[in-house]
Amino acid sequence: MRPVSISFGFNRPWGGVSQHEYRRMAQNPGHQLAYRVHFAALGWADRQGHASFGPGRLASLLSKDGNPLSDQSTNNAIARAKKLDLVSPRSGAACLVLPPHLFQKGKGAPVPCRLHPDR
Repeated sequence: MRPVSISFGFNRPWGGVSQHEYRRMAQNPGHQLAYRVHFAALGWADRQGHASFGPGRLASLLSKDGNPLSDQSTNNAIARAKKLDLVSPRSGAACLVLPPHLFQKGKGAPVPCRLHPDR
């Protein structure tokens, strides 16, 4: 298997991040929810920039005081993240999407996405 080349375009520098740390930060209630959505997208993204979550999983990750967010609060947090261009407009609670100009990953198999079967 050949390594996948990462390129954000000519003369555009890039660096790596720890997905483990972004997963931890996504669960930290000290951060604003829109940024926690972004952190979750980065932390759980597969090679194609999709972070898939089972029913209620994202709401649990974004919990406050141990209580999962309501569906409305989860959707509002995702809407704010979209408005700030932190995740793709295609994102939803079942799958957060990072566009390729923000995120690329050199290895790992993409996981089937029940929200975006066209990828």
